[in-house]
Amino acid sequence: MRWLAPSILCLLWEKPTHGYNLMGALPELGFVDGGVDAAAVYRTLNLFEQQGLVSSVWDTSGSGAAKKLYTLTAAGKTELQRWWQVMREQRDTIDCFLHRLADLPDFIDQLSQSRK
Repeated sequence: MRWLAPSILCLLWEKPTHGYNLMGALPELGFVDGGVDAAAVYRTLNLFEQQGLVSSVWDTSGSGAAKKLYTLTAAGKTELQRWWQVMREQRDTIDCFLHRLADLPDFIDQLSQSRK
């Protein structure tokens, strides 16, 4: 999932949470088709922790086994802001290309016909 990294950062900016909760919330962002790869989520969280983008503490509240509670750090916020800029630039490039396609003679007409 190409958008896993910024998606995790976004969700952690909203609130600290456990990895399991992240997996449940990721599809809401619209970048996941089907199930979430749990191993990829935890690999990304571990990498983020090594890079100082997130921190974690063991949450022993509640019943059951202790779980890691992940929190976004200041460096993680900066990284998400960098992602935001990259995505805006990509969106602008895609928008420019889509406008160019739309200006091609008969492009939209043929596109509409192919959808029937």
